Amino acid sequence: MEDAYLTMSLAGISSKKQLELVQKFGSSENVWMSFSRPHILETVLGKSAIDAITNIINSNKLQDFKFGLQKIGVNYITIEDGRYSKRLKEIFDPPTVLYYIGDISLLNSDAIAIVGARSCTNYGREQTKIFSRALTEAGFVIVSGLAEGIDGIAQKECIRCGGKTIAVLAGKIHDVYPAIHKELADEIVKKGGLLICETLPTELPRYGFVQRNRIIAGLSLGVLVPEAGEKSGSLHTVEFANDYGRHIFAIPGPVSSSKSVGTNRLIKCFQGCCVTEPNDVIKDFPGFLLQNKKQDKMVQLDMNEQLILGLLEDEAQHYSLLVEKTGLDLKTLNSLLTRMEIRGLIVRMAGNYYQKKID
Repeated sequence: MEDAYLTMSLAGISSKKQLELVQKFGSSENVWMSFSRPHILETVLGKSAIDAITNIINSNKLQDFKFGLQKIGVNYITIEDGRYSKRLKEIFDPPTVLYYIGDISLLNSDAIAIVGARSCTNYGREQTKIFSRALTEAGFVIVSGLAEGIDGIAQKECIRCGGKTIAVLAGKIHDVYPAIHKELADEIVKKGGLLICETLPTELPRYGFVQRNRIIAGLSLGVLVPEAGEKSGSLHTVEFANDYGRHIFAIPGPVSSSKSVGTNRLIKCFQGCCVTEPNDVIKDFPGFLLQNKKQDKMVQLDMNEQLILGLLEDEAQHYSLLVEKTGLDLKTLNSLLTRMEIRGLIVRMAGNYYQKKID
């Protein structure tokens, strides 16, 4: 029952405590009925929480709260809603209420999180773009925290490639932090993506970065860290991902770079799989690949894909010959080759040769 969760949230009761109450009383409906008999709650809640609930029940505060959300264009979803993320629901401490703007169906999509250093190097920036682009083109939804650096770069590249991304905010849904990413947040929604958070829109500004990171890990099939320093906040996301049994991927960086200490340590301590190209991530999800290959057979090839397959019809071709014969710029050709390899249309061979995949 959504009103029970909203009331408890407005009363300042944590998601963990809310779920304990639901378990104790047997259902959220039973919890809601207990609000009219506050003495029943005395053994499980403190006086301040009971007083807050009583105040909400005896006033129009809940209705005013819902109306206020409508006025600012914010929606909400509770843990008992059928649209709530099945993956997120399984974690130790799932949020009972999520506030959102955008396509809520993305909560149950095949998603990969990309997180990392706020102050990243050119190397981290380029690797993030390469991986975000390829994962997007493979059909994954990109999840991140809309932070400066790696997060924002990954989400911008995803949108640029026509993909969908979920931004998990550390603050209030209508008060984007950092402010420089307000335009990016608007673009995410405009392009069919999703903004979510668990912070009450009526609360004073506060930023729960660690709490935000547990949601990022919970929503995702796996977490990719392109670049992270020794004390990067993204490593909290990795810790949560490890606890939840998610795949963890790290891109190795220069040993002399302080921005790669975190990622290199993940690899060194066997906490993350070392990945040097997007397919290293994608091949870890064979079920996803099989599903998307079936879908791909129903999709008509564009002119450039037909051109490349035609060149590979009789024999393998070196990359340099493909550059020459297609007349495509390197960026476009590389993107096409990566996408076609992911879709199982072509195979990259030793010596930078490409061959048509034979079923």
